[in-house]
Amino acid sequence: MAIEVTGGIIVNERGTVVTYRQKCERCGYVYDYNKTTIVPAYSTRSARNFTCPECGNYQEVSLTHYNPTRQQGSHRGQQGQ
Repeated sequence: MAIEVTGGIIVNERGTVVTYRQKCERCGYVYDYNKTTIVPAYSTRSARNFTCPECGNYQEVSLTHYNPTRQQGSHRGQQGQ
């Protein structure tokens, strides 16, 4: 299982408990303090969004817990969509 982050970088991961730092995807600025949250199994958690102090970009933060060995998009009834 793995955690994917948008708007941050993972510092530590212990099951569904994730410690991360907020990161601006426009300019690359990374906050110098950690945040910790729980990401429900096979789900997405919206975390604390922020405005970058360097470039003013409003950055959304989300963390997704997924199984990289699980096939995606192979559900019946989704053909041709």
